[in-house]
Amino acid sequence: MRKNCGIIFDLDGTLVDTIDDLGDAANTLFRRHGYPEHSREDFVSWIGNGARKFIEQGIGSVIDEQHIATYVNEFKDIYADNLSVKSRLYPGIDALLNILADHKIPCALLSNKPHRHTMILAEKYLGHWPLYPVFGQREEVPRKPDPAAALEIAGIMGLDPGCILFVGDSQGDMETALAAGMIPVGVSWGYGNPHEVSQVKNTGDPDLFNDREIVIIDDPSGILDLLDPAENNHGVKK
Repeated sequence: MRKNCGIIFDLDGTLVDTIDDLGDAANTLFRRHGYPEHSREDFVSWIGNGARKFIEQGIGSVIDEQHIATYVNEFKDIYADNLSVKSRLYPGIDALLNILADHKIPCALLSNKPHRHTMILAEKYLGHWPLYPVFGQREEVPRKPDPAAALEIAGIMGLDPGCILFVGDSQGDMETALAAGMIPVGVSWGYGNPHEVSQVKNTGDPDLFNDREIVIIDDPSGILDLLDPAENNHGVKK
């Protein structure tokens, strides 16, 4: 494995499939206030831009600022009580994190989910592995795709941003990586579409540490090939 490199992971749609719990919380809110419920597919298409946009798109009509703020806070409270009913790790994530921990590869977590929710989910689903730091959305820090939080993590890791893989499922994640000067790694199993970024060129070349092309992986073990492209004996089935 390469030395002096690290990884920043997105949470929702990258490590943990959370959409059913998010959707159930939103539908509970909509039922309470007389709005129609929506499908998993709808929620997948809306995730990634924060709770306000998530609820606004579900309501689908213009309402005043006071009502939308009330609805968003109510949604967050409903979701906080049901964070881990249906959520689950994506297949292969546990094996990947075991190997990264064994090789002492520094790993961190950066989500646009509220920080308190991020911390709870990280403890529930990822507490077996040494991810540090774990950051959700904090009021004093701009949201992704602003690179501020990613660069803060690089400083905590003590690593040059150019040696950090930023792994996520959305266009916003890829834009964050590019803005921070990190290596953008898009995953195909999540909610977003990392191919939407105009700079995407899936060259199939895993040795991308000296440029900023985006590589798309279809399986968690693909991260291991980026860290150690010369070998293919990581114990994770292709």
